[in-house]
Amino acid sequence: MFNDKNSTSNDMIELITVIKLGSFGFILMIIINQILQYDNTQPLIIFNKQFYLLMFFIIILLISIYILWSQFYFKIWKLKKLKRIQIIEGYVFLLVSSILIVFSKSYDSDYKYLLIFGVITVTLELGKKQGIIMASVSSFTLLAIDLIFAPHLTVNIYFENDLTYTSSFFVVAWVLGQYVQIERERREALEQQLSEQLKEHENIMEMLSKDDTLSNLLIENSPDAIFIQSKDCLIYANENALELLGYYSLEELQDKSILDFEVSDDIKKLELMYSSLYKNQRDKVSFEDTIVNTNGEAVTVQNTSTYYLFKGQPSILTVMRDIRPVVIANKLRKDVIKNIEKLNETIEENKLVTEFFSNISHELKTPLNIIFSSLQMLDLYNNSFDADIIVKKKNYILAMKQNSYRLLRLINNLLDITKYDSGYITLHMKNENIVSYVEDITMSILIYAENKGVEIIFDTDIEEKIIAFDIEKIERIILNLLSNALKFTDRGGSIYVTISSDENNVIISVKDTGIGIPADKKEQIFERFSQVDKSFRRNNEGTGIGLSIVKSFVKLHGGNIKLNSELGKGSEFIIALPAIQTEETDCEASEIRSNIQERINLELSDIYSTIN
Repeated sequence: MFNDKNSTSNDMIELITVIKLGSFGFILMIIINQILQYDNTQPLIIFNKQFYLLMFFIIILLISIYILWSQFYFKIWKLKKLKRIQIIEGYVFLLVSSILIVFSKSYDSDYKYLLIFGVITVTLELGKKQGIIMASVSSFTLLAIDLIFAPHLTVNIYFENDLTYTSSFFVVAWVLGQYVQIERERREALEQQLSEQLKEHENIMEMLSKDDTLSNLLIENSPDAIFIQSKDCLIYANENALELLGYYSLEELQDKSILDFEVSDDIKKLELMYSSLYKNQRDKVSFEDTIVNTNGEAVTVQNTSTYYLFKGQPSILTVMRDIRPVVIANKLRKDVIKNIEKLNETIEENKLVTEFFSNISHELKTPLNIIFSSLQMLDLYNNSFDADIIVKKKNYILAMKQNSYRLLRLINNLLDITKYDSGYITLHMKNENIVSYVEDITMSILIYAENKGVEIIFDTDIEEKIIAFDIEKIERIILNLLSNALKFTDRGGSIYVTISSDENNVIISVKDTGIGIPADKKEQIFERFSQVDKSFRRNNEGTGIGLSIVKSFVKLHGGNIKLNSELGKGSEFIIALPAIQTEETDCEASEIRSNIQERINLELSDIYSTIN
C-alpha cells in the first residue's frame, strides 16, 4: 500500500499493512459472531446487547476511517508523515484487539495473543524504541483487563499468567528491534554505496558523452578493430576495422551491418544478443567469433560488444581483435600435448614389449638349456647300461619332454595372440555337457596337484547343462586357470572348481587359497605381457600372456570373466558363458577330445612334476 525509496522496506510495509487489514477483518467477524450468538439468559459480565451493537458500529467506523485515512496519505501526502501513520496504526490495532478481548471475557480469552502481533509489527516498522513502548502499553492494557474482569478470584491466576506472557512482549520487541536496527544500518550502507556508484556512473557517462575528442582519439588509435553500429547500420569504423574487413573507406560500408560479415549459422543468435544490449544498455558480451572479409577469407576474432552513446545516439560499440595467431598457438599446444600423450603411451607400450621379450628370452632359454644339458648327459651315459644310469636317462628324457612342451606351449600362445589380433581365430562350436567336461579336465590334473601337495575340490549345483562351446578353447581356458592356481598355491592349500547357472549363463569359478593379487594390480592382470610382480617371475614360470588369451577366448564365446582377490588369501576367477545351443555340429570339434592327457601335459608344462 505504501511506497518507500528502498524496495525491500516498501515490500515489508505493504505486507504488514495487508496483514493488519486482514486482522481487522478477522476481528470484525469474531465480534459479529459474538453478537449473533449472544444469549440473553447468559449475559456477559457487565455489558448488555445494546452496548455490543454500539461497539460493533464503532469498530466498523474505525476501520473505515483507517482505510480512508491511509488512502488520503498515500495519494495526497505521499507518505511524508509515514512514521506518524504507522504509530497510529499500531495503537488502533491495540485498541481493536483490546475491545475483542473485552467481548470474549478477557481473562481467559485466547485473543490476547493478538497483542504480540501489534508489538511485532510496530517493532518491524519503527524500530526497537517504539516496539518497547508498544510492549509497555500492551502489557499495561492486558494486565488492567485481568484486574477488572477477574477481581472476585482469590488468586488471580490469569493476572499471574499474563504477567509472564507480557514479559515476552519486551523480549520480542528487543530482539526484533536489534534485527531491524542492523538491517536498517546495512540498508543505509548499501543505499549510500549504490548512490555513490550511480553518481560515479553518471559522471563517467557525462564525461564520455561530452568529451568526443578524447573518445575519438582512443578509438582511432586503438590497435583493435572498432565498429559503431546504430539501427543495424555501421556508422563508424576505425582504420584497423576497415583493414580487417578489406575496405579502404567508411563510405564503402554504408548501409552495411556487422551481421553482413558474420557466418550465416550465427546470425540469428547474434541478432538476439545485440537486441539485448540495446534493451539493457549496460550489459557487455565477449565471445569468439568468425567473420568473412571481402576476399572471402574467414577471420577468427574476439568480439566484445556493449551499449554506447555515440554523439548522443544509442549505438552498439564492437571491438574485434584478430586472434588467428592465438588460435594457431592453442592448436599447436593441443597437438603437442596430444603427441606427448601418444609418446608416453608408446614408451609405456615399448616398455611392456621390452619386458615381454626379456621374459620370452628367459622362457626360451630355460627349457633349451635343460634340453641341451639333458642331451649332453644322455650322450655321456650313452654306452652305459648300469641300472642307476638307466633311471637317470629316463629322468633326462622326461625333462626334455616337459621342456619341449613348454616351448610348444609358448609358441602356441604367441600364434594365438597373432591370430586373435588378425581376426583369424574361429570357434568350432558343439553342443556338449559343460558340467561333465569341466569335471573331466579338473580331475585329469589331480596328479599334478598331489605331487605339489595341493587339494582340488570340484562341486556343481547342476548335473547336466548342454550348451554350445568350443571344446579346445574351453579346455585351454580351464587348464590355464588351474595352472595359475597350482603355481601360486603353496603346499597344503586348496583349489575349488565350482559350476552353477542362472537364467542366461553358466558360471564357472576357479578359486584358490594362494598368495592373492594386490588391489592395484587387478585391472592389469588380464593385460597382455603383464605380470603382477617381477618377484613372481623369478619364483614361478610364465610369460604374462596366459590370462590375456583366456579373456580373449571367453569374449569369443560371448561371455565375460572377472577377478575377486585379496592379497595373502587367494584369488577367484569367475567365468560367465551364455547358455545357448547351436543347430550345426562341427565335425572338427568331435575330434578334439582325444589325447586330452597330452594337451594337459602341454598346458601344465611350467609346473614341474613327474610325467608318466
